[in-house]
Amino acid sequence: MIKIFAELRRRNVFRVCGAYVVAAWFLVQTAFTLESVMNLPDWFDAFVISLAMMGLPIVAILAWAFELTPEGFKRTEIVSKDDSIAETTGKRLDIAIFVGLLLVAGILIFDRVKPDRAAPTLVVTTSGKSLAVLPFENRSEAVSDAFFADGIHDELLTALSRVTGLDVISRTSVMGYRDTDKRVPDIATELGVGTVLEGAVQRSGERVRISVQLIDGGNDRQIWAESYDRPLSAENIFDIQAEITRVIAGSLEGVLLEGERAARPTENVDAYELYIQAQLLNQPGEQKEDDLRAAIRLYEKALALDPTYAESWAGKAKARLALYRLHGRQPVEREAAQAALDRAKIFGANLPDTLIWDAFYKYWGEGDLRAADAAFDRALTVAPGNVDALAGKAFITRSLGDFETAANGLEKARRLDPLSYYLVPELALTYALMGQDSQAENLMDKARAMDPDSLQGAAFGAAIAQFGGRSEQAWLRFQPLAEFLPYDMVNYALATRDPNTVRAALESWPVPTAATTRDRILAELNVSGILERPAEDIAQLKASLRAYYDPEVNWENPAYSRFILVAAWLDEREQVLTLAESYGDRASEDAIAGISAYADIAIALIRIGETERAFDFIEKLVGLTGPHILRVLEQDPAYDRLQDHPRWLAIDTKS
Repeated sequence: MIKIFAELRRRNVFRVCGAYVVAAWFLVQTAFTLESVMNLPDWFDAFVISLAMMGLPIVAILAWAFELTPEGFKRTEIVSKDDSIAETTGKRLDIAIFVGLLLVAGILIFDRVKPDRAAPTLVVTTSGKSLAVLPFENRSEAVSDAFFADGIHDELLTALSRVTGLDVISRTSVMGYRDTDKRVPDIATELGVGTVLEGAVQRSGERVRISVQLIDGGNDRQIWAESYDRPLSAENIFDIQAEITRVIAGSLEGVLLEGERAARPTENVDAYELYIQAQLLNQPGEQKEDDLRAAIRLYEKALALDPTYAESWAGKAKARLALYRLHGRQPVEREAAQAALDRAKIFGANLPDTLIWDAFYKYWGEGDLRAADAAFDRALTVAPGNVDALAGKAFITRSLGDFETAANGLEKARRLDPLSYYLVPELALTYALMGQDSQAENLMDKARAMDPDSLQGAAFGAAIAQFGGRSEQAWLRFQPLAEFLPYDMVNYALATRDPNTVRAALESWPVPTAATTRDRILAELNVSGILERPAEDIAQLKASLRAYYDPEVNWENPAYSRFILVAAWLDEREQVLTLAESYGDRASEDAIAGISAYADIAIALIRIGETERAFDFIEKLVGLTGPHILRVLEQDPAYDRLQDHPRWLAIDTKS
């Protein structure tokens, strides 16, 4: 055995194999690069690696069988010891291997410690400070890896939202372009952007390759392209995302905010994969209960692997808050959201997600508009292009009564998310609150074209028609919600002043339950004048309503929000006056809630004969919206007796 090894050394077999391995490494790296740059098939690099592995034993056999001489290659057996230059050849091979290994080491070290490259100097022919990042192509062999490409895409969008001066279209609006065959200029026109980023992700074993190219939306020319081939690790993924963000920010003259992420979110790639799977289930839209609970389980698995993963804590808080707001308002979900936020603040107090969902918690969970407003301001300092933060700030601004600023904020959010539905009715309603009926209706036309069956669209469209004084149209638009909001359905019918419409609304009332019986009795009393109910019927309805009268009830609780109307129909004068004073001042803190509250207070005061006090609240209502609110009040028969009053006429002349 020793003689065989000695002969292998003498014939330079080991040295030849070493030189071959070094050369093969360079060949494989070249194959990786060519596959990305030339868009070669995914199997190309694997084919080159296989060829290189197959070549090693062949090279070893040839090195054993042949020797290099001054006259060329000869069979080893016929070369005499005097003519052999194997020792000299061996020394040359040693030098070649040493130099090759130095080059390999240098490349690997440079790849790890290379400084951030400067952004290229670009010439962009269109409005360059706007960008759409199209869904990344999944080039992995496993179809199940598609989530990984989506996660990389989603995280990159989050990173780019932190670039000041750069408008980045949100995820909702770009996902419709997955696998599109549209040309880049057409996509850029549809989304209103100057540049488009395309990308692809391939995960193969323990490596990941991310390829991106930035394209001018005006002329379809490539501005910049790069391919990143790295070992699969959380560190490398975040470094690649950071580098892409830096290059785009510099190239498009944006300012990347520094300091909000001092460290990588996690060093655990398995936790990262669980997090991005959870994020894909926890996106704006329907937010179904099953999806939200599945997302929470994935966040919890990620946190079991990395308890310091702040973004997973923030994501969990977001999902819990959505469960609270959209699925039952259970206090346990609100408390769980708060607990998750507390953990997110410990590990990442200044992260965009932590700040944004803390602001929404103050808004939805606590109802503290001032605190939420300040929290959204903090979020927008680190993520100025985040649509959630922009929309949340606009909603708060609207609730605080500044409708014009709210409209501007929603316009900006819509510019960054032009294909998202929910922003359109919200913006339309804001214009209606400002008395700009034509703008509101134009937006509702667009909303109906986007989703004609939306319940949100039905509710907002009805309210906008009512603000415009079109009671019949409001009633028709609200029809899809009759089963869910029967009391409001009857009120829309009442505004038409048509007895047949009112009867139809009452007949469509779902089978009464304990929760709806009181509202049904109250609704019947409200329309009794239109239906010309006899006095004995009204007396019977009042007697039935008496069972729901409780002076100790908390009228501010949403479940009892119409209690002041109950007190008014039962002629509980002192109760009405007490409720009006106790809640009237606080209603002005929320303009949206105040509109309904002031209207109910005014009607209750009218019913007990307190006309002048009723006008106090009508004038407060006008102060929230403007004189155009009278168009809404005029549709309710309860206000008929006031419309010749000097205070009403004084308001009407301002409209």
